[in-house]
Amino acid sequence: MESLESLPGQASLTFSGIIGRTYPAAAFPKQDLLIDPRRFDSEGNWAFCRFNSGEVPAVRMGFQRGGFNIGTADREPDRDLLQLHLEVMGRDGARLWLPTGRYPASAAVSDPERLDVRLEHGGREIFRIRGWPDMEWHFRSEEGELEAELAVAIDTVTILPDCLLPRCVFSMWETMGSARGTIRLGGRKVPVEGKVFYDHPRIVHAVRPVAPRKMYLYTTMYFEDGSGMFGYHAVDEHNRPIPYYCFGVYIDPAGKGSILAEARTPHLEIGADHIPTRWSLDWQGEGIAIVSDIAVQDLPLVKAWGTETAPRKRGDFIIFPLVLDGKTAITAGGCTRQLAGYGLAEYFNVEHWPA
Repeated sequence: MESLESLPGQASLTFSGIIGRTYPAAAFPKQDLLIDPRRFDSEGNWAFCRFNSGEVPAVRMGFQRGGFNIGTADREPDRDLLQLHLEVMGRDGARLWLPTGRYPASAAVSDPERLDVRLEHGGREIFRIRGWPDMEWHFRSEEGELEAELAVAIDTVTILPDCLLPRCVFSMWETMGSARGTIRLGGRKVPVEGKVFYDHPRIVHAVRPVAPRKMYLYTTMYFEDGSGMFGYHAVDEHNRPIPYYCFGVYIDPAGKGSILAEARTPHLEIGADHIPTRWSLDWQGEGIAIVSDIAVQDLPLVKAWGTETAPRKRGDFIIFPLVLDGKTAITAGGCTRQLAGYGLAEYFNVEHWPA
């Protein structure tokens, strides 16, 4: 099989910058922010928010406009598919509004000149994302049971390696920033404040001679000193790590980014419902090393709705949001710091994906 890679220091196949480089958000090019259906088969915006609220520790929300094929079968994606999630992780568990396929992608209107994407239905706003680098995120379930209204301030943007899949090229940048606002659960509004990891995927349909991705684990963590990290651990169909898609990124308190190309997940514990309960990371780059022990909060599925296929139990939804707490040792400049961290993650394993 031909070896194809997408490595730090090389030009991205999709964005105008360099893979692994961290940019100040205010200097990031406008053409890399906007939805452009003329050039890309699928694009989206996804926010992983982790709050210091005991009542609502985390929220994941976002959309993906246009379908794509992450597998190996010759299956034509639905270009008018709109994937849509509003997932509120409360103290008592998860409430997941998952109306994917309920609205056509063509109903999501985007401004061609500035970052402003919205969907309205029945005279009500379902979601709107606008502004840069100071943003407004508003997501609301159709019947109004869940709602998130957040002011988001983006600090940095890092272009990640292109994920080369058999049927598409999956490119993405990742931001770090702060978020504050309110989350509504029924008739109760909860003020929240914390951190956000926000990513913008772009997909181009293409047949490529690469090994399929069997599993990935996506980790995000903020630390008590204001720094943070994010990255992927991915394996192929033979459970071998995919070198170019096992990586980490560390952003120091001043906003300087470092790519951690030597990234291992030496220990991963999976629960009875196919959802991780704990893992460790060993990420290393030039002049920096991170060793982290991460635990997943044991939160049940309280309710999921939006379509007839909404999951009835946690194990039916293998990208269940994973609310994280952890302890991390960061070594740089000959000094090691022990830091507490918190984050939000997702885990995907094709063996458990519904047919």
